[in-house]
Formats: sequence, C-alpha cells, structure tokens
Amino acid sequence: MKYYFAAFTYAAMISAAPITQAASSTDLSVTGSITPSACTPNLSDGGIADYGKILARDLNQNGYTALQQRELTLSVQCEGATRVALLSVDNRADSNDSNATFGLGKINGTQNIGMYSLNMHTALADGAVVRTVKSPDGETGWHYHMIWEPGEYVSVAAQGDTGNQPISVQDLTFVLRLLTWIKPARELDLSQQVYLDGSATLEMKYL
Repeated sequence: MKYYFAAFTYAAMISAAPITQAASSTDLSVTGSITPSACTPNLSDGGIADYGKILARDLNQNGYTALQQRELTLSVQCEGATRVALLSVDNRADSNDSNATFGLGKINGTQNIGMYSLNMHTALADGAVVRTVKSPDGETGWHYHMIWEPGEYVSVAAQGDTGNQPISVQDLTFVLRLLTWIKPARELDLSQQVYLDGSATLEMKYL
C-alpha cells in the first residue's frame, strides 16, 4: 500500500495596471475522507511467478513463444466492509511493446524480452461469487472485464449488477492468471544467460 501527499502552490501576479472592484478574498478548501477500516492486499507465493530455466533452443525463431500460464491468488482482507480498488503499475513499462500488457525487462538495455498479461478469474467477496470490474481512474467508467491492463483500477461488483458499481467487501480473493510471451529468438541476443525481469506494483485505493 502506498500513500501520497500532494502539495499545491498558488502563484499570484501583481499587475502595474489599476484594478477596479478587485476581490479582497479567496477560498481554500481541504477535502478527503477518513476510512474506519484498513485493508491489506496479499499475493500467494510471495507474488512471484517463476518460470525456472527456459532453453534458448526451445524458443521460436520467427514468432513469439507462449510460456505455460501461471496463477497467483490475490487476496484483500479488510477490518470491516470497505469499498476498495487496486491500481496496477508496470515497473518495466519501458520494456514493453504494448500498453495492454506488462514488460519483462531488457537485454543489454536495448532489446525487449517480451510481455505478460494479467487475467482475473474466480472472484469471491465474503464467500459470494462476484464479477471483476475495472475503471481508468478509479472513479468513473466502471465496466465488467477480466483483463487487467497497466494503469487500470480493479474492483468487484455484485454478480447481477449491470451498473458494475464496486461493492463493500471484507474478504476478497480472485485468481490472477499470467499469460507470458517471449519475443522471437532472432530478435534477441541469447549468447549469455537472460533473466526475465517482470515487475508490477498493486496499489490500494479506498473508494
């Protein structure tokens, strides 16, 4: 979980021209909310999807190589029923050829190794089946979807809610299915050992 403090500056300009009927005051507002319940996200297996050793000779020379899918369980435990969402941040965004997937790092700082996608399955909120929904800003545009792209907020809605509005939960779990692809071998320098270096951060947001 990450917390952010934003500082805003106000710049004033004094004009040499005469001002008539100028306002003698201005307003400042401080907004926010205090939530009664804290939530903790957690990923199974320490949040690591390990592919072990991959032989270079097994990679496709002219096309992408799809690796066997991996699954991690994402859980969120709250002290009480709370409306929450999770934002995905791709820490290797500069190594990705697509905005819809996450990067796997680079070889020699220049060659993108590949990409992976996050797909959400089997979502349960307090023991009930729910639907996964996502939003571009965590406030508007909530819609049902199973693919979690970088920079998107994800939450859950009631199974029959066509409005897809996030609901309050205390115990939330769903399966993250990782689909991973390695770029064509002919585009990569495989003369030395290469390490997959995918990294993403899931940040909590209280709604």
